[in-house]
Amino acid sequence: DFGPRIPGTKAHEECKNYFVETMKSFGAQVTEQDFKTRLANKKIVSGTNIIASFQPEKKNRVLLCAHWDSRPFADMETDESLHNTPIDGANDGASGVGVLMEIGRLLGQQATEVGIDIIFFDLEDSGEYGDNDSWALGAQYWSRNPHIPNYYARYGILLDMVGTANPTFK
Repeated sequence: DFGPRIPGTKAHEECKNYFVETMKSFGAQVTEQDFKTRLANKKIVSGTNIIASFQPEKKNRVLLCAHWDSRPFADMETDESLHNTPIDGANDGASGVGVLMEIGRLLGQQATEVGIDIIFFDLEDSGEYGDNDSWALGAQYWSRNPHIPNYYARYGILLDMVGTANPTFK
């Protein structure tokens, strides 16, 4: 209902607040990792990675993640007149987040043997095709500036576009 989650928009801010408050209501310790970065078009934008930690005292950890922003333009749309239209990101961005929100709800109901961190990465989907460094900006930022110094997870799982029918992951 928020609409496209384009950084810098009201929908983006409202959605961020929803994720933070919902994950807190599930019992997570939530960290908002604000950052600024440069897009491929050289524009400086602000983003927020949202980290929800369950049982943060446990050293043995698993990392689950997805991105929550949506693409600001539909440049792959077959109808060229729609190329400058933001996309809703129902699958790309929202499907993985939906799975993680449900996992967070369940984690709030029952403790696990390991601590679990759920990261909703921001500014992942504003890149330009052919420029690999322009994608996954929130993940790039977090990898250089983890929310906990010397953070280590035994395992990590990225959920992206998990709502596609008959997906192929190479």
